[in-house]
Amino acid sequence: GNPEDLARTRILDARGLGQLSIGMHEASIAMGDSDPDVAAAAMRRYGALTERFEALGGYAAEAEAASIANNLSLPDRILNQPLSTLSGGQRRRIELARILFSDAESMILDEPTNHLDADSVVWLREFLKNYKGGLIVISHDVELVGETVNRVFYLDANRQVIDVYNMGWKHYLRQRAADEERRKKERVNVEKKATQLQLQAARFGAKASK
Repeated sequence: GNPEDLARTRILDARGLGQLSIGMHEASIAMGDSDPDVAAAAMRRYGALTERFEALGGYAAEAEAASIANNLSLPDRILNQPLSTLSGGQRRRIELARILFSDAESMILDEPTNHLDADSVVWLREFLKNYKGGLIVISHDVELVGETVNRVFYLDANRQVIDVYNMGWKHYLRQRAADEERRKKERVNVEKKATQLQLQAARFGAKASK
């Protein structure tokens, strides 16, 4: 986004409301212009923008965005600042708020609890637990993963494969442990058979040389 946009505008633009809100504000100022033609045009523009704004949820959506931001420790004083003035952690929280506010059918979140305080982490877990859409989350927060996922993709670096577990986190941990134990036994059996074959080959070789 434009680094000079307000943080609030960045969040609202997830539903197409941010620029509309700016346009409404600008039109409301122009309505007081001393030139009657300019004022009349501004009034028509304000009416058209307001109609679109309300069709997209308008003031209720603004309140929802503010609530999400507040739960991510983003009070009004931060929301009313340009993005360019915010710290890296604040900008990351703004982007998280934007994603959560977007009301999308699916979300991809990469370490969403980074830069969040304890209260915000608890709130985010509850928000994602109640989220009805599809969610892909990459996280080291075991409690977050435990409460929100119902499918786990495990990258096994040794086998160079991705195992898919269609279950919650705790069941996945038990199932993965069982799978690893099974594969360990299979490796031991394969190694035993290989050793037996090598011994047999060695004996046959010894007999043939006599």
